[in-house]
Amino acid sequence: MIARSPFAASNARRRTERAFWLVVFALAVSIMGNNAPSPIYPVFQARFGLSTGEVTLVFAAVVAGVIPSLLYLGPLSDRVGRQLLLAGAVLLGLLAAIGFTLASGLGGLLAARAVQGLAFGCLSGTAVAALLELEKRGDHARATLVATVTIVASQAIAPLAAGLLAQYAPDPAHLTFFVLAGLLAAGLIGIAWVPETVSRHHLTAGDGGPRLAVPASIRRSFLVAASAVTASFAALGLVAALGPKFVSSLLHVHNLAVGGAVVFAMLGTSALAQVTLRHWALRRQLMIGASCLTAGMLALLAGVTAESLAAFVAGTVTAGAGQGLSYLGAQALLEQGAPADQRGSVMSAFYLVLYLAAAASALAVGLTSDPLGLKTATSIVAGAIAAGAALSAVLTAREVKR
Repeated sequence: MIARSPFAASNARRRTERAFWLVVFALAVSIMGNNAPSPIYPVFQARFGLSTGEVTLVFAAVVAGVIPSLLYLGPLSDRVGRQLLLAGAVLLGLLAAIGFTLASGLGGLLAARAVQGLAFGCLSGTAVAALLELEKRGDHARATLVATVTIVASQAIAPLAAGLLAQYAPDPAHLTFFVLAGLLAAGLIGIAWVPETVSRHHLTAGDGGPRLAVPASIRRSFLVAASAVTASFAALGLVAALGPKFVSSLLHVHNLAVGGAVVFAMLGTSALAQVTLRHWALRRQLMIGASCLTAGMLALLAGVTAESLAAFVAGTVTAGAGQGLSYLGAQALLEQGAPADQRGSVMSAFYLVLYLAAAASALAVGLTSDPLGLKTATSIVAGAIAAGAALSAVLTAREVKR
């Protein structure tokens, strides 16, 4: 047997490290694509004459793509290979970005948003799995941390950058998506340099994705986790879909960059909480997360009622911290408690709950704002989210002991 030279081993490590960061780049620009439209919704609303309900429908259309993709496409990477699924997901994101530039009305926006959902659901799990396998020293903790920071930072940066482009650069309806398309095209090219990390197999009739199932042994834990993410992602969906609309219509600040900064404030605080407080005990994460979320939504409600930008932003930041901690604790609670052979089914059910919660809160405001008025509709939904977060705290206190 011929021994492998140190030079060859060093080259192999460099190639693996390069592939690792190429996947990080592809993940980052794909996540950015999912959140970039938030500050541009008011531009589409004015250009196409959309109602508030139709704007929230565009936001929620991502669920039409993300849920089937998450459940049926992402898991296929274990059989058809990581590289193929990564390339397909980035290509879908590129097509969605192009779709936004070509949209001439509600139908085009809905289609582009649904394709974004397909891309996001397909990419997220596949990219994280690839990073775990490409980490050159087998350091899974490092790979997980890099994936977490990439996801949460990209989520936060996208609306801020898009808002600045929409406000201060030409062509506010299209420029963000042209830039995004260029980044995604670069990511797609980069995927070609990523080696395959799993053995490919032929698909069978049983490869259609995981079942949604919650074993009896963890149903109480699932209830706690579901209550936490229902409240936290309902808050996130409300701000991501309608934050810029609140800023312009209720708070009378007609600046798209400020609208994007409001979404950034929530997502950025969530990201900071997830990265810096990930070592807290589960009970502490969930209790403080629910408390921050309750307080934040009440402050946001006060800001909407009093038409105070300061109170609204304070509420958004506080709720963002609560959202990050609630999600972090809920996910860890289920990952630790789910049986190994059913973990995929449990987490699929978990993600189904959180995506539906995000869509439902935005739609609840959008579809009731015409008969009730935007301020009243927002107040009702924000109050309901605060009540849901308080209920989550009660369930956590009863069921989580550490």
